[in-house]
Amino acid sequence: MKKVLLITVAAVLAIGMAAVGCTEPTEPGERQEIVLDFATFWPSVDFQFDGDPALYDGNEGMGHTAWMNAITAEVEANTPDDETGYTVTWNAGSAAPPDLWSGVLAGTYDVITSGPGYTGGIMPLWEGPEYAAELDRSNAYSMSMALQALYDQFAPLQDQMDSAGVKVMHFWSTGPGYFLMTEGQNVTELADFAGLADPIRAANPASVLTIEALGAEALKCPMSQALDEFAAGTISGILCPTDTPKGFSLGEYITNGTFAPFSYQFVFMKVMNPDSWDGLPTEVQDVFDDVNAAWPEYYGQLRTWGEADGLQYCYDEITGFTLYDLPTADPTEYQAWVDACVPDLIDTWIGTNTTREYLWGNFTALDAEMTGLYGDWTPGADPPDPPY
Repeated sequence: MKKVLLITVAAVLAIGMAAVGCTEPTEPGERQEIVLDFATFWPSVDFQFDGDPALYDGNEGMGHTAWMNAITAEVEANTPDDETGYTVTWNAGSAAPPDLWSGVLAGTYDVITSGPGYTGGIMPLWEGPEYAAELDRSNAYSMSMALQALYDQFAPLQDQMDSAGVKVMHFWSTGPGYFLMTEGQNVTELADFAGLADPIRAANPASVLTIEALGAEALKCPMSQALDEFAAGTISGILCPTDTPKGFSLGEYITNGTFAPFSYQFVFMKVMNPDSWDGLPTEVQDVFDDVNAAWPEYYGQLRTWGEADGLQYCYDEITGFTLYDLPTADPTEYQAWVDACVPDLIDTWIGTNTTREYLWGNFTALDAEMTGLYGDWTPGADPPDPPY
């Protein structure tokens, strides 16, 4: 597989002397260069990757680019400014989720961002937090902090990630769910789902089950296929957060939305090829650990900002866009949606598996704790500043 380069991030190819492409200095006093390949499923214009200043009011260098820049800056700040020190150069680009996972395992990519929901059951314990549930799910900030804390505190999750064959950087989350629908395909009552002409796109197995429990057909596919389906008129809508109309160019297809926070959560992960990790000098590994520890909070704040920005984009740029806040507008109808999914879906997933039962109990407790700490956080007009 060819490595995909992105012109918005410095791309310097070098003859590798180790798994991560570490090169000897070419001039006296020059740092040793570590070249790393990074890939994600987000397009470069999206705030989660870098951000197009034309889309985001002059803002760029957000998200993944901010993380890569922080790693490079901290490596240089914490190693000598001579041939005994290091710098990190990134080759960065986008790929489809299946290629991301196979690529990081094969060493085609050193670092990827993706989600367990894209890996075909390789990390089944991560399905639990993605199920429809009567959780607070107030914003991406609290939801991200709950996911990272769950991983940090629950050894079976750590063991499962180790068994999957990757080195974990960190986790984070979307915000709550919305049904964003095409023209004439509104879903404001439970009966509306059965009348849809075409399926609703689902990102993960939990969303497939949620959509089906509500009475509609689900289509699990990557966003690239979803865009083709929208363009062809063979899809009724999508269950997702509100950043996608702007960052993934869904705005030309979406005409209305229904807020249903119980229905959705997606676990995001940043992971590294273990050989690439082992090939890093100890002092560089220490920098990764320090930066990674701060990043779930930053990504949670950034996604809360980006999803608010995406919703405002819908109002400003999509002619006639309407949003139906179902929990507020019709609490009884909203409860009917919840009852169609909860608790049957999560109870079926848990079954008699005590590990899943303990995970779910821990997760719901952490969701409540993090909502109390971060659920009222409101983003400003500008994106949050990276911690480094």
